[in-house]
Amino acid sequence: MLDFVTTLIVFLFVIGVLIFVHELGHFAVAKFFKIRVEVFSLGFGPRLFGFRRGETDYRVSAIPLGGYVKMLGENPEEARLGPLPPEAFLARPKWQRFLVALAGPAMNLLLAILLPAALFMMSYPGPAYRVEPARIGAIVPGSPAERAGLRPGDLIVEFDGHRNPTWGEVEDLTLAKPNQTVIIVIEREGERRRVPLTLEAVQGRFDTVGESGLLPPPATDGVVIAQVERGSPAEAAGLRPGDKIVRIDDVEITAFPILVAVVGRSIGKELTLTYVRDGERRQVKLVPFNDRGRGRIGIAPEPEPLRRSTVRMGVGAALRESFRQNIFYARLTLEALVDVFRGQRTVRETFAGPVRIADLSGKAAERGVKELLIVMSLISLNLGLFNLFPIPVLDGGLILMLFVEWVMGLAGKELTMSLREKIQTVGLALILLLMGYVLYSDIAITLSERARPEPPPPAHAKP
Repeated sequence: MLDFVTTLIVFLFVIGVLIFVHELGHFAVAKFFKIRVEVFSLGFGPRLFGFRRGETDYRVSAIPLGGYVKMLGENPEEARLGPLPPEAFLARPKWQRFLVALAGPAMNLLLAILLPAALFMMSYPGPAYRVEPARIGAIVPGSPAERAGLRPGDLIVEFDGHRNPTWGEVEDLTLAKPNQTVIIVIEREGERRRVPLTLEAVQGRFDTVGESGLLPPPATDGVVIAQVERGSPAEAAGLRPGDKIVRIDDVEITAFPILVAVVGRSIGKELTLTYVRDGERRQVKLVPFNDRGRGRIGIAPEPEPLRRSTVRMGVGAALRESFRQNIFYARLTLEALVDVFRGQRTVRETFAGPVRIADLSGKAAERGVKELLIVMSLISLNLGLFNLFPIPVLDGGLILMLFVEWVMGLAGKELTMSLREKIQTVGLALILLLMGYVLYSDIAITLSERARPEPPPPAHAKP
């Protein structure tokens, strides 16, 4: 695990790049329209260092949790001091102010597309099944998928409104919808069927996530034992590392989650376990013991070998694929926000602040530069979307006020400076409340996560 200082450095790099790109959008468009930019700042608060070039002070400020571009005449109170010069922001036409406000979020959205596209062009590896059509390979016994009547071999042609999903999309959509019922369309023996699937909720790393029990086609024909716990039923039955479990009673074991489900529900029940050793099929009988309400036999599996695929795309194909993925994740984000307003998700589960962003960035950096860039692209996407929310103080709030100002102008009325100030005050209060709550949630979640023992790696999971 990265130490605190290294995690902080990674966080400052990530947030610094995203803020720079965002503010660069505002700055470039303002300069294009000859609006005077007085300050370009990375960070808030007191000025630490920087330089002045022309009319602009380029600076780094003390609080690295944001940034800003200060333009002449952007605050309503400046208009009360007298007529604004032509280079002032509020003196410019509404369409120019609209483009200046839009440029910041647009740059974040552009970065969210360019980073994955660059990785796709450099050959980005991943599990091959995640980019393949979602044909069901196996189903966990007792899972929502089994209760819904789904079967291995069914092809998912629609999942919660998403047509022809890949396995990666099915997995991501499932994680985002705990305790919700989704409609899926499957193709079985040439016929299409609509199936309601009620997802279970399980505890993920930071919040509650959905679980379906759907598994992709297995990469192996059994579960290979890596370790046998001393004094366990598995040891008593003579099982050894290297044995491959292929069946328990009448259930074919093609993946570790299936084994966990069968053993977990069989406390005190004798099971017939079929395994392969040195090419020979053998059978033993054993009885799972009770471990906090779940059956366990005391083995740990070898990690399942994932078939890898290598994506190497041309510029056009990489940009199209990145755009498609960003549309997919943007839709997930918006659906999550709708769920918040419906009461189906909490603000704590949905929003991440600086503490969790730092934690996620540090963990991504541990896995390499490519993982860090992917996390950066997702944060950039969400930063761009969040800034488009129609809340005063945010860029989306300015866009909304410009729209209101335009509509009032059509009616022969004017948006007064005092009303504009009141709207901005309310918006600032809302943002501060949201930031305070998210920061509190960040700290609470991170502290509880630090206090919780780290789950063992797959090779040490013991059913």
